[in-house]
Amino acid sequence: MKKTHSSLVKFKVAMAALTGQPLVEICKQYEIGNGLVYKWKNQLKEHGAMIFNSQNNKAQKNNAEEEKAKLYQRIGQLTTEVEFLKKVVEG
Repeated sequence: MKKTHSSLVKFKVAMAALTGQPLVEICKQYEIGNGLVYKWKNQLKEHGAMIFNSQNNKAQKNNAEEEKAKLYQRIGQLTTEVEFLKKVVEG
């Protein structure tokens, strides 16, 4: 079975590799193969700048807030429908 790793573990592994910690130590510490260390290190190097892109982060937060509002609206609608159907069934 394929083991999944959290984003925090991936970040720690990538940072350890970038700071020069020996590959063997990283692999033993996190119980992973060296291919994953190289992969995550390269991903951090290629996409690390996106963390500091405030415009991108703001857009993601706005999208999340819009989605949250839609979900709350849908929950309210479904709750109302359930209550109506209960009344119809009961009486």
